[in-house]
Amino acid sequence: MACIYIISQLVAFVVTLASTSLASTCPMVQKTNAQVERRLLNEGFHRDLETTVFISSPEDLQSCIVLIKDIFPSGAYVDPNQLRFNKAFGGPDFHVPQVINVETPEHQSPRVFAYFFKRALHMEDGRWLVNMTIPVHFRYHRARSGATYPLEVPVRLQHPAVFLQCEEAGGEVCRPLLQLEPCPPSGPEQCEWLPVHTFSTTEAVMGLIPVGNTDSLDTVLLATTSITAGATLLILAALTKNRIPRS
Repeated sequence: MACIYIISQLVAFVVTLASTSLASTCPMVQKTNAQVERRLLNEGFHRDLETTVFISSPEDLQSCIVLIKDIFPSGAYVDPNQLRFNKAFGGPDFHVPQVINVETPEHQSPRVFAYFFKRALHMEDGRWLVNMTIPVHFRYHRARSGATYPLEVPVRLQHPAVFLQCEEAGGEVCRPLLQLEPCPPSGPEQCEWLPVHTFSTTEAVMGLIPVGNTDSLDTVLLATTSITAGATLLILAALTKNRIPRS
């Protein structure tokens, strides 16, 4: 087992070294980086996610398309129907390759891959801006004992990966670094993209999702049964009282 671990570490080191060496031969990758910042707006299960990307590059990105690749955890999702509506009012082009079930709870849901396409706005020499706001939703979580666990679950939305697609993506020296991702404006065909080194000054945004307390299950069942039985008796009494006599 120790030998397997050492070999795996050596392979990872060689891959990292090779990637670093390739990046050093591609000026566009070497000199371009993106600062990614995020905010969760509003409260509750249905929120807005604002993503701001500041790209620093000596290259002219006027002809480039920026790809923001998101991977949402099982406790969150985006609704393609809402994204389509959002796009009609200035939102980004997008591609969501999965069928999204908006009703399933967190423990029955997969991660969601989402790809957003936008052009960068030129701010000043070497600085470009991409900003977008999309609706995002949190899923219901399985109830649990409040005596043992907290009754709020954190769901973290990690920072996305950023890619560039330009008319000339750095030339032949950058070709070994190109990755296949969905084509703009809406996939699902695959195109070549140049990865951009990203960093952030803030941690991943997080939503705190309330969960049900199983310790209250007996009380809830008793109250629900009592109210239902009482309402049924009142309806029966009203029907009996207002019965029209036969002639």
